[in-house]
Amino acid sequence: MSSARTMRLGSAVVASIAMTSIVPTGAGATGHLTPTAAVAGHCAAWNTTNRVKRDVLLRRVFARDGVYNDPTPAYVTGRAALSDEIARVQRKYPGARFHCSPPQVHHSAMRVSWVFSRPDGTVVEHGMDFYQLARDGRISRVTGFFGPPPTVDTH
Repeated sequence: MSSARTMRLGSAVVASIAMTSIVPTGAGATGHLTPTAAVAGHCAAWNTTNRVKRDVLLRRVFARDGVYNDPTPAYVTGRAALSDEIARVQRKYPGARFHCSPPQVHHSAMRVSWVFSRPDGTVVEHGMDFYQLARDGRISRVTGFFGPPPTVDTH
């Protein structure tokens, strides 16, 4: 995430992004974690500075051998490595928080939009994550993209 790409969070973006700060228990009718609960827990983990509490969240929503990657370049495997990566980002951007949309889901895949902003509302970065879910509903893979999606040339 580049601080050079900092911009002010507009009210339209705020209105379209649901701030996820609580983690629902999230068990669906099958006893599996729901996609909404998985996203809420993942987003909350990125906002939790206490390592023990963050690790509890990650155990609840992230597969033991889950993979997280983004363009920073981060590529980590497993809950402990993801918790370390989260701590690294928190040290780089003290007080900044992620705000995550509800997931768009089909089958075992989903996508989520997010905004990462400082306490004063200045946007550090925004983007979209693509998730793959394990059979129990935990996140098995997250692939993150920063910035807006590419445009389509219709000519």
